[in-house]
Amino acid sequence: MNTSDLQQLSDITRTRLSAELRELTHSSAELTALEYVLGESGAAQPSLPRTVIYLLHRMYGPDNETLNDQLQRLTSMCAQFVELYGEGPVSVLRAPARINILGEHVDYVSYLRTASLSFGSREHDMLMLYRASETDRIRGASTLEEYPPFAFTLAEGPSLDARGAAETDWLSYLYEDPTSAPHWSNYVRGAAYFARIRWGARARRGFDFVVDSGIPAGGGASSSSALVVLASAAMQEVNRLGCDPIELARDAAKAEWYVGTRGGSMDHITICLAKRDHAVLISYPEKQARQVALPGRQFRWITFFSQPADKGRGVMIEYNERAAISRIVIPALIEGWRTKQPERYAAWLAAIQSLQTGSAAALDEIERLLQELPCALTLTEIERDYPEAFSACARAFPALVAERGESPLQVRARALHHAGEVRRVATVAQVLESLSSKQTGSAMRGRVDEAMRELGSIFNQSHQSLRDLYGVSTSEVERLTEIIRADRSVYGTHLMGGGFGGNVLALTSEENEGALIERVQTAYYEPQNRQGVQEGSVMISTAGDGLAPIDVESVWREAVEQFNSSDRDVPKHRARIAALLDSMLDETPGEVWPVIVAAGKGTRARGTGLDVPKPLAAVLGEPAIVHVLRNVRTAFGATRPPIAIVSPESQAKTRDALAGDDVTFVVQPEALGTGDAVLCAHKEMRDFQGRALVIWGTQPVIRPETMQRTLKLAALFEDYEMVVPTAHLELPYAPLLRDERGRVQSAYETHLERVERPASGESNIGMFLLKSEAMFEALVELKQRHWDETQRRYKRYDGELGFPNELINYLAGREAGVFACPIADSREEQGIKKLEDLARCERFIGALALE
Repeated sequence: MNTSDLQQLSDITRTRLSAELRELTHSSAELTALEYVLGESGAAQPSLPRTVIYLLHRMYGPDNETLNDQLQRLTSMCAQFVELYGEGPVSVLRAPARINILGEHVDYVSYLRTASLSFGSREHDMLMLYRASETDRIRGASTLEEYPPFAFTLAEGPSLDARGAAETDWLSYLYEDPTSAPHWSNYVRGAAYFARIRWGARARRGFDFVVDSGIPAGGGASSSSALVVLASAAMQEVNRLGCDPIELARDAAKAEWYVGTRGGSMDHITICLAKRDHAVLISYPEKQARQVALPGRQFRWITFFSQPADKGRGVMIEYNERAAISRIVIPALIEGWRTKQPERYAAWLAAIQSLQTGSAAALDEIERLLQELPCALTLTEIERDYPEAFSACARAFPALVAERGESPLQVRARALHHAGEVRRVATVAQVLESLSSKQTGSAMRGRVDEAMRELGSIFNQSHQSLRDLYGVSTSEVERLTEIIRADRSVYGTHLMGGGFGGNVLALTSEENEGALIERVQTAYYEPQNRQGVQEGSVMISTAGDGLAPIDVESVWREAVEQFNSSDRDVPKHRARIAALLDSMLDETPGEVWPVIVAAGKGTRARGTGLDVPKPLAAVLGEPAIVHVLRNVRTAFGATRPPIAIVSPESQAKTRDALAGDDVTFVVQPEALGTGDAVLCAHKEMRDFQGRALVIWGTQPVIRPETMQRTLKLAALFEDYEMVVPTAHLELPYAPLLRDERGRVQSAYETHLERVERPASGESNIGMFLLKSEAMFEALVELKQRHWDETQRRYKRYDGELGFPNELINYLAGREAGVFACPIADSREEQGIKKLEDLARCERFIGALALE
């Protein structure tokens, strides 16, 4: 996407947006990307504004005001970005606010099988508009004036001489170079510097960005984690590092340690893995997460903001005290039982094993054993009795050790909170999963209401534990909680996030939403001269999707895939798909090297009266291969010299036909099939890492625009190793078969395989775009698999290695193997196999030139 594309969004008036939304949602079933983005009229619609509306509708829902606000938000961010960094290509990432249903302060526990249940807010999020830099500089700005712009370079961070595991090297760096004064740039520095340690010299490029947040800072909805996740994702994208979402989340969690805390990964995993209408159940020891369906939208998750959680040094040490106790001290005390209390240690191991098998009674035993932990310990006592644990604390939490040496650190209460949250999360997950049955009607509504009341009661228990055992509530939070609970239609509440201020989460019914907000406004916000809703302190959330780009190309891919599956409607949509591809920027998936296959003996063609090799047959007064080469040059401009693969018999005449053209000739010694012919170019192309355009020298009808559109498809579906333009035909020569999802499954050649042609079907047109290295890897493997050295033939049909069907069948089993799309006019499939084909080629070339 380009800044000029985003600037177009300012042309979308409220009236136009209303009309677009009516069109998008006019029927009982919402329009698909293909139907809406390209429009139902005969001509292609302007694709980008409609694409963005489609994306925003999917992300935020159908409310006109909400979508209008989001459009204005994007255009405002774009204007600021252009003012700071100039016009050009940009990307947009969205990270949702994290709403934690249950499982507070358990994501950094190392001695117990803990879990949490959370979701990403559909309504509240943070956006980052960014562009890769050509240097290692990172420049950042916020739409909020209180967060001033900043700049730094990767070279200012850790050196590249990593000594071991990324986490170990990162902790060493943080210990040796502690963070200086608090600043919002530290969250971005953490992401960038951790990437430098994790990926070394591969993390070499910085980026420029503008960020806009709809998540209250210090509110317990993880605005800081959202920023770290966005910066981590941007670092990975601009440097093409690539890792899966949960790996990105764990990296971002460690990156956030740069600001001084040593928290866990709940916020980051939720932000990365959230799914619409689902919660994320995160199991920390297993480092796994799965989605759990949430009940219908007749319930509301509402957060009320008290006051910002102090992120200063004092509160940061409070956070780190709890992390040190949970991650280091309690495990050391339990391990100490091994020698000091062996019976207790054996009972602990048995209880942990039982818990892993799902035994509810195991938690009773675990809580009984945790009661044996000391009420509190000082760091001085820990240094004396558990020196290894003290050393780990000193390395991971130097400020805590420096300032709290003689202060008693709570141990038992923290452990009992952990065990209680384990029990509560397990119960709530079971309750929610019990609601996923197919039962409907009043009985189901009754079950859901009963379940929500059970959840509310557990919420209240969790809040009590956070207040009394974990000590993270405040008098202001308690006052707000009492006001909310005074509403009898509220199922339950609990403090959300790190604590020491921030948000209180309330679960209530849809009908009670307005009354509850009014109650809290009157009793809590008004006495402080605050307007809760207007200032953003009241967040109504439903479960939405996690980290994702606002990526117009994702919608275009969706539209193309729907086009692929449209079967009989392909002719109806093909012109609009062509217009969509033509409207895309001229971005290519790397260098293209044309390979024109013009070998073979032409035995069958001679039987029809064609007395020259097929690629040399005259079409409109010129050899067919001349037309092919001209069309290739028109489509791709300057490339490496095209490779023409010829037979010993046709070599001299083909050289004469292409005299004066910069072409590299490769001879196929024996006629052993088109796959073998392409393999003959391997030596010439061995070090080439771009894409090979393989085209038959007998296909003069394929137009340059079809070649260009194929290249656009390869850019749009860049992970695929083979991209095949196809056409729907009667009696196809080489039918392509798809599975029920529309993915290419296989292909076959009717002549070689001696099978009857189907009445109609989808077929290649004699042109293919492949990643060169993958193509030759496959061809070499196929030769090893099928070559018979004794017979000097392939153990295939007619002793030949075919192309493309052998490649399609070889690659189709891969997740991103073969992508085929019927973008071609059926006439472009016309090649030269016999004498009468020449007249057809001439007629089709003339007709297509007039269209």
